[in-house]
Amino acid sequence: MPRIRAGSIAAHKEATRRQLLASAADLFRTHGYGETHLADIAAHAGIGRTTVYEYFTDKEDILVNLVEAEVPAVVAGMLSGLPDDLGDRERLAELIQRGLAFVSTDHALGSMVMRELPALSPKAAARIRAVHAPIEREIVRLCRHGIASGEFRAFDPIDAARLVYGVMMAASQTLMRDSNAKQRMHEAADTLVRFVFDGLSA
Repeated sequence: MPRIRAGSIAAHKEATRRQLLASAADLFRTHGYGETHLADIAAHAGIGRTTVYEYFTDKEDILVNLVEAEVPAVVAGMLSGLPDDLGDRERLAELIQRGLAFVSTDHALGSMVMRELPALSPKAAARIRAVHAPIEREIVRLCRHGIASGEFRAFDPIDAARLVYGVMMAASQTLMRDSNAKQRMHEAADTLVRFVFDGLSA
């Protein structure tokens, strides 16, 4: 084991784990996921390559743990404070706008995950989708409530929510690839909101 740099072995291991994730995030954003190797991450973190395996099984495991460490706070921020005095249509529009605002300002990790997701193992892909599940659940809730109130058409709420979420993710991917993402965010959000509600509105 490397020299202990914290007050206990447990604290040292947690600090080392965080350092590995921070190093991986830096290298993934700078060089890309495909061009980064475990040896690069270990060297960047200042530890031996074999030590990495005490914390993660492989590079894919590091990516998934990085998503699980960073994304839940982002998702919680997107969902928190949605105005209670708005209708379901307006709340859903606000959620869409918040999602696109995030990817337009800090989308390096999200873009990388979207790009790598098809190549990840089913287990890794499922873990990443689970991190985003609260967004889909909120869309289901809004669709169910809007359909029940007559604000939305009488679709199956789960099917409708999956379509809305899918279109939202597709728009996010398009925005991530746009070099003028910050400038185009509002236009993209307006287009997406109009597209969604042309189909949902009663």
